[in-house]
Amino acid sequence: MKLKKILPLIPLLLSMPSNANSLEVLHWWTAPGEFEAQKVLKQALAEQGISWQDFAIVGSGGGSAMRVLQMRALSGNPPDAAQIKGPDIAEWSKIGMLKEVDNILNNKLWDKNIPDVVKQTITYQGHYMALPLNIHRVNWLWLNKAIFDQLNLSPPTTWDEFFSIADKIQAAGYIALSHGGTSWEDNLLFESVALSILGAEKYKRAFVEFDESILISSDMIDAFRLFKRLHQYVDKSMVGKDWEIASQMLTDKKAGMLFMGDWAKGLWHTSGKVANEDYLCVDVPESKNLFSYNIDSFVFFKKQHHNGDNLNTEILANTLLSEQLQRDFNIDKGSIPVRTDIDISDFDACSHKSYSDFKQSALVPSFSQNIATSSFLQSEMRKVISTYFKSDNLSAEQVTKQLALAIRAVNKK
Repeated sequence: MKLKKILPLIPLLLSMPSNANSLEVLHWWTAPGEFEAQKVLKQALAEQGISWQDFAIVGSGGGSAMRVLQMRALSGNPPDAAQIKGPDIAEWSKIGMLKEVDNILNNKLWDKNIPDVVKQTITYQGHYMALPLNIHRVNWLWLNKAIFDQLNLSPPTTWDEFFSIADKIQAAGYIALSHGGTSWEDNLLFESVALSILGAEKYKRAFVEFDESILISSDMIDAFRLFKRLHQYVDKSMVGKDWEIASQMLTDKKAGMLFMGDWAKGLWHTSGKVANEDYLCVDVPESKNLFSYNIDSFVFFKKQHHNGDNLNTEILANTLLSEQLQRDFNIDKGSIPVRTDIDISDFDACSHKSYSDFKQSALVPSFSQNIATSSFLQSEMRKVISTYFKSDNLSAEQVTKQLALAIRAVNKK
């Protein structure tokens, strides 16, 4: 979030005032699975006398929510808490609007049971500024088991195998690749491809450090070319449709494969689908031991003249990271607990793989999910990447230069 780029101030946006028994929370958990996980949290708070006041914003993978939050905050009327991720936490911290959360939880939990990459993500100038809730893996490839069994196909481990399988699925009358067609989904797809081509170190140099020598390299050109090849397998009627529809197409046996974060598994869980029976979870081709992560987290805004805020914050914090909530919430959400000491024996097979891979893989922050970049820079990157995916007039060489220029322009401001 760059304050220079925030939309001009509009008339004040009003909400119900906070009190000692209510907590207004901005988030974008509105899809099946996300909604059920949110209900788990609301119920846990209700049992402690705290009423969750829902401030849910639909669409754009959180982009719409961030625009509304900026307007609310500039009007002097921020919500009590908000779902904010990655570098945006530091941007909000710089302008002094967030509470530090260092002392809300006991030091043992921070020091021993929260992974280092998570603590780095939520830290600003030596202080914890957000409370992490879970860890999502972004670079998954999901397969419809019935289609793979019917066509006697094995999960692809290389891109050559992937394209061969995609052709066979398409020839059998199914959609080879389910894809929603919004710009953030295009970026998630590109991220998965780029990580597989670049590897962890070059990925971080490109999308965390913004090293222009990598952004315009032959490897990046290769990644864009491979990314564009995927377009031929996408159902063209899906342009502009969101991830829930694309994810449902996979388990409805309309499509054979899907690239999506494991929040899709939360959606399938609510409809009774079972991992390794209805769908398979595998590494993106040529991505073994690579893990692109997304972390949901909440920040708390400094507010004047609201009694009970500190108590509400403490209750929410301890609820978010309680053993019971970490278990129940993440089963519904499709993610794994952010605490490393949670028993996951009741989680499904894909969560077990994610949990194991997180401990053993090279970890990279997801730029498509706001963990590697600010929301403003991410928005500019989205435009470039999505336009290329849908265009017949741009070459891979051209788009690499456009992306590098867009990143340079934002970072200079």
